[in-house]
Amino acid sequence: MDDSRFTPEQVASRSGLAQVDRDVKQWLVGLPISERLDFLKRLWPLNYRYSLKLLQSAQLPRQENEYMFRHWLRAGHHNTAQELIKRLQPVLGERKFWLIASQEELSPTMRDFMNYYSHGRLNSSRDVKEKSGPGHI
Repeated sequence: MDDSRFTPEQVASRSGLAQVDRDVKQWLVGLPISERLDFLKRLWPLNYRYSLKLLQSAQLPRQENEYMFRHWLRAGHHNTAQELIKRLQPVLGERKFWLIASQEELSPTMRDFMNYYSHGRLNSSRDVKEKSGPGHI
């Protein structure tokens, strides 16, 4: 990132509601996709909520949104489960969100929290996937 107008450390304390947040969003959209992804990854451990808000407005292609979701499921702490559901389910679509979540190898605690906040939706998606797996007609 040659343009260091914003760094993850500079925006880590942001909530997403101030004028500067609009500037951050516009700046982020102007970056090449790989730099947007890198910025969001680096911001995640500093402020995962703000990272998710920025992802929603980052205008990333579908594959990159899915990539970030997979990455954050694997790297994220279980305390992020509720915010992942809240912010990424609308971006990916309900069906795709739960399909991806059911395919990822989650920590037992992350799986429990995803199920808790979704009222068992993760287990339901997993059951459907297993029933329609190989050898099942």
